[in-house]
Amino acid sequence: MNVKFRSYQTEDFLKVRDMLVTSFKESGNQGNWLIDRWNFCRMVSHTMHGTFDSWEKTVGVWEDETGMIVGVVNSEGEESGEAFFQVRFPLSSAILEEMFVFAESSLTIQDKGLRVIRLRIPEGDPIREAIALARGYKKLDWDDSMSTLSLRNLGSVDLPQGYRIQSGLDVSSEAKALAHAKAFGYFEEAHDRTFPLAFERMKLAPDYRPDLDLSVVDVSGEVVSFCTLWYDTLNQHGVLEPVGTIAAARKKGLARAVIREGLHRIAGYGAKSAYVGSTMDFYKRLGFKAIFRSHVWEKALTASDNG
Repeated sequence: MNVKFRSYQTEDFLKVRDMLVTSFKESGNQGNWLIDRWNFCRMVSHTMHGTFDSWEKTVGVWEDETGMIVGVVNSEGEESGEAFFQVRFPLSSAILEEMFVFAESSLTIQDKGLRVIRLRIPEGDPIREAIALARGYKKLDWDDSMSTLSLRNLGSVDLPQGYRIQSGLDVSSEAKALAHAKAFGYFEEAHDRTFPLAFERMKLAPDYRPDLDLSVVDVSGEVVSFCTLWYDTLNQHGVLEPVGTIAAARKKGLARAVIREGLHRIAGYGAKSAYVGSTMDFYKRLGFKAIFRSHVWEKALTASDNG
């Protein structure tokens, strides 16, 4: 197979999305993102971090002689020195080495006078681990984990009195952005137009479904809890991203209720399972079980590093 590198183009967004779906169907976990992260990061994270227009220039693509994308190196667009590999199927060491080189040359950040890069490597991938060790990476005590839930025997949706669940088209981007800021602790920063714009753009994502973009609102109409699900039709699963509750409304069962409502809705589409990028006890109590893990490997590049 003749695999060659090329620069990412705007039209590749859906091609990569399709690759992620197909690779999961054929091979299970390769350490790839699921469709939630690909959609959410492009529309929301890149907008919030001011990288919406520049991100494409930082993405590398590898394709075979038929034009099929078989590998991608990308960031979350947060300029944090983190890189992620997306692969269609297990690639040769030579191609993986090229992906390492690209990440080191395109996605590092300055940290204490050194250029630093952090990669995710799936647990149990000896080829990528061997390359990382040979190139001077160290494994950190930090990982990305994924949990899954079978959608059989879903619990009931129990909301306390005074709250109701609304779908995406019934909630303004401003209200959703404010709730997200309060839930994730950046409320003081969420004063400009950037944050509502991020959630307006989320509604333009290819896999966005307004009936799966759920918010709990209180009697005043404020969004106090939320859960957006992304449904992968081919793999018959949904993915939760984002999920949050503002501090003043926690410990009331609101997140549990809105998640369960979302799970019932994707089950109605034919979903057999759900995923979430977390192993928190909260999700364990809902019945989620840890299934995938990728470890973070870090390299500090010096002036002598040529990639």
